[in-house]
Amino acid sequence: MKKFCYVCGKEQDTKIITKEEVSIIRGEEIKSESHIRICSFCKEELFDEELDEENIQRTYDIYRKKYGILSPDEIKEVREQYGLSQRLFAKLLNIGEASIARYETGALPEKSLSNMIMLLKEPRNMKLLLYKNAEVLNHKEKYKLIQKINDLISQGECATSDEIDSHQLYILLKNNAKKEGKSIKAYIEEIIKKDVV
Repeated sequence: MKKFCYVCGKEQDTKIITKEEVSIIRGEEIKSESHIRICSFCKEELFDEELDEENIQRTYDIYRKKYGILSPDEIKEVREQYGLSQRLFAKLLNIGEASIARYETGALPEKSLSNMIMLLKEPRNMKLLLYKNAEVLNHKEKYKLIQKINDLISQGECATSDEIDSHQLYILLKNNAKKEGKSIKAYIEEIIKKDVV
């Protein structure tokens, strides 16, 4: 592919190289492989928006994996499991609609929000959230969501085929609650009540 090289002052053939780079994400250094377009003649690095975006997402994926943060697809799957629009899902979570759109297209949510969404894979947790935030939905929206939650509970369906089973979820919650010196109930309620901006 030819691109304009500012060092050479004209279009040149380019190639892509791979190198290790360090990015700072939320104050932490994350090492990842980056694909960089360079001028084949002078070896100057050239801006490539598509490669840049892929490099950022690759680094975010490493961070997500390290801290157990849901991927964009996982967030979307949870929302779609309940037939919710981004607007309604955002209202239930008490965050802006634009935030959900960003998280579903690659932006990195806070760990607390990711944990809350992960808990919502279980329909009973969504039911609890709905009751805590019932005033944010109109009657029709509430009724439709309750129907969907009840269908999922009665059918025993999961958000994804690799979802944590209820026993594993209980153990995870128990361990996290214990670390914070709280009961499981208090821990879940705190996550649900947390005001995420």
